[in-house]
Amino acid sequence: MRPLPRRALVLALIGLGGTGLVTVESPATAAPTGAIVNAATNRCLDARGGTARLYDCTGAAAQRWSVSAAGEVRTADGARCLTTPAPGSSSARVLACDASAAQRFRVGADGRITAQSSGLCLDGGSGGNGATVALRTCRDQRGQRWSAPVDTTPPSAPGELRADDLACDSVTLTWSAATDDVGVTGYDIYHDGQFVTAVPGDTRSVSVPVVGGATWGFYVNARDAAGNVSQAGPTVTVTPPFCAPDDEAPATPTGLTAAATGTTVTLHWNAAADNVAVTAYLILRDGATVATVGGSAANPPATTYTDSGLRPNTTYRYTVVARDAQGNRSAESAPASASTGTACATPVCAATVVTTESDLPWGLVQLPDGTVLYGRRDRFDIVAMSPDGSGKHSIGTVPDVQGTDGEGGVLGLAVSADFTADRWLYIYHTTASDNRIVRIRYDGTLRTDTVQVLLTGIPRNKYHNGGRLRFGPDGMLYAAAGDGQDPDVAQDLSSLGGKVLRLRPDGGVPGDNPFRGSYVWSYGHRNPQGLAFDSRGRLWEQEFGNNVMDETNLIVKGGNYGWPACEGTSGECGGAGLVAPVRTYPVAAASCSGIAVVRDVLYIACLRGTRMYRAAITGDTLAAAEQYFVGTYGRLRTVEPADDGGLWLTTSTGGDKDSIPDNSNERILKVTLGG
Repeated sequence: MRPLPRRALVLALIGLGGTGLVTVESPATAAPTGAIVNAATNRCLDARGGTARLYDCTGAAAQRWSVSAAGEVRTADGARCLTTPAPGSSSARVLACDASAAQRFRVGADGRITAQSSGLCLDGGSGGNGATVALRTCRDQRGQRWSAPVDTTPPSAPGELRADDLACDSVTLTWSAATDDVGVTGYDIYHDGQFVTAVPGDTRSVSVPVVGGATWGFYVNARDAAGNVSQAGPTVTVTPPFCAPDDEAPATPTGLTAAATGTTVTLHWNAAADNVAVTAYLILRDGATVATVGGSAANPPATTYTDSGLRPNTTYRYTVVARDAQGNRSAESAPASASTGTACATPVCAATVVTTESDLPWGLVQLPDGTVLYGRRDRFDIVAMSPDGSGKHSIGTVPDVQGTDGEGGVLGLAVSADFTADRWLYIYHTTASDNRIVRIRYDGTLRTDTVQVLLTGIPRNKYHNGGRLRFGPDGMLYAAAGDGQDPDVAQDLSSLGGKVLRLRPDGGVPGDNPFRGSYVWSYGHRNPQGLAFDSRGRLWEQEFGNNVMDETNLIVKGGNYGWPACEGTSGECGGAGLVAPVRTYPVAAASCSGIAVVRDVLYIACLRGTRMYRAAITGDTLAAAEQYFVGTYGRLRTVEPADDGGLWLTTSTGGDKDSIPDNSNERILKVTLGG
């Protein structure tokens, strides 16, 4: 579970935000200045004289303050500091800065300013002009709530990352320092979008664990005292050796059985033994490998597989091969055969490859006339084709898109509810500075002269960009926005990151959104990417966890889904008002991106899990999940309803962790569903 960082410099929204307080430790350089305003009196903290007082706000120099990374509340000229009371007094003082403990405060996300030495809170009381400001026992009252100058500038990205001392179970990472206008207080180390560890701001090297034979891309983000997070630094890729040579193949799997139901065959077999561990089973149909059922030493692979979408009235011959982590393979199992029936008798009947792609297909929509549009994430354009894959061609490039050397680019698509009349195509994409939502008219080509920017300022980073769009039955546009690898923003209602957003088709804020004047519909999300509505008009959401649990959520207006304190049901999930997920999944079997609802059944496309889940919606819960295409097509990114009652399904197997165009080998599939 990622530790819960807190912002130290905030524009306090009284009545919102968390309750934690933070001590910041690095020296001050150039913190922003501004007024510190008391919530009860709306008067400003004033430095005239040697005693801190409240006066009507005038913008005078005596009312401008900065909060240093060390926790000093300094006057604008940096010469004097807020100081705890003299012995026998409760009145706060303003004295020459001396770096003493009496001049160190914590500025909380709840608006409290607390003396580090005593734990007492700065209290403005309810007095008039000239009233003294005291240090008193902390209480839940507006007289102890303040706004403070805001540091909104993130550090620069750390540079020159290198990997040294690579062993089977560890590697040492070293990087050059990031810079910041106030001070860098920490670095967060990630691999492939997953948080690994955090270190203090004066640290430039750390040893982190690795897994033998696994290829990981490490990178570092910098963090300042205000909680601002930099863009990701450069990526260094490592593939550690195995800790011990292993040339012994697993035993041959036994007990293979095959049973057909309609055009689906279900296989079962006994687990194979190995001197270390079996980490995968290869499924062979008529002598050709058609799927891989993966696992690890800690989480052994399943010993069952469902082969869907087969030809009717056909006999198939299966064998299974066991494989260990170092690639040693067993002999093929004894074969088992099954004959399919005359028609599909299962929920998922067939999957047909409609087209292939050298770039990553991400968002996909089907127009009223049947035309399929999909975005190529790293080429920044939109492609149109007929439902059978014919006539495929680019309709144009989306303006102002920029990749992130990760998972940014052209992401989600949606079409207007009145598309036949207005021709609006909605696009969620990454720019050099943010993620944003635009709309552009499509009339055979992408009319870039009609582009309208509807919403800007969604945080971007190498990963955690969110990106899914979905129109609701209420006519509003819903968007899944990631936290931009800054977990704090998920709980910050003034930020668009880590949220499900709701906006009018013209980009305005709906008047019935839960937070006045805000696009936020729900919050406390890490990296949501799946959005879908059921027949009752309820919104379902699919969300990436870090390294413990992914989750499927039923979104409620104004709901808090817990990140970063809570990941699925792991962590600090007992807090009042947190909405629990409907279902969780181990990350290794999930990392799911897209969802679709067809006839009140939820379909979930999973990347790391290389499978599609199917679960019927029953009330406010989901029935037991069935698994399809496990390892058959690799990583699955997007699933969308088709206009004939089936599904569109896209893969994301290569080049999905960089922004290099045309370095993939992807498929777009049409899935036929049963009755």
